[in-house]
Amino acid sequence: MKRLRWLAALACGVFSTPALAADHLDSPSVTEDASTDITDLFAFVSPNDPDKLVLIMAVNPIAGPGSKFSDAADYTFHVVRNGDGVARNITCTFTANNYTCAGPDGSGVMASGTIGMTATGDSITAYAGLRDDPFFFDLAAFQQVTGANPDANPFCLLAPEAGGNGDFFAGLNVLGIVIEVRKEVFLQDAENPVLAIWASTSRREG
Repeated sequence: MKRLRWLAALACGVFSTPALAADHLDSPSVTEDASTDITDLFAFVSPNDPDKLVLIMAVNPIAGPGSKFSDAADYTFHVVRNGDGVARNITCTFTANNYTCAGPDGSGVMASGTIGMTATGDSITAYAGLRDDPFFFDLAAFQQVTGANPDANPFCLLAPEAGGNGDFFAGLNVLGIVIEVRKEVFLQDAENPVLAIWASTSRREG
């Protein structure tokens, strides 16, 4: 079984615009296994080093201290170079206490560590563990626009005094995978520095 989320285009030049998307519990099927339910994907050039790309995948909405990544699933960042359409993926796998993020094939890029701790490897730094949910969503404003008050302006409902209720996800957590990797791993001196990035979770057979 494979869960697919998000399609984002990212220009990896000196200046780039962050790409992101979010989704929380939008169908009954994704509630079967919260550990593989992707809620967010973020991709952006590192603010500390323009030669590095940051990829973030969040899973398991409303995660708690006892929530775990699945040890039977692959968590994959699919990174496709626009010039040749070839995917250069980074896949993370988990045991009860540890994780490994590796790829693309033949690149030697790999980092392994303990869940909740940062790990550093060849051209890559990784982290996996419980984090604050980064998604902002004003549920009260959304319900007014889509339900009781269809004429409401969604851009004027973020403040409580305007009828909004602030961030519905404030104080909630997800399980996050954060990767910082050198852009050359994906671009390989490409003249057109555009990447298509998406994420998937897939359960291994057996």
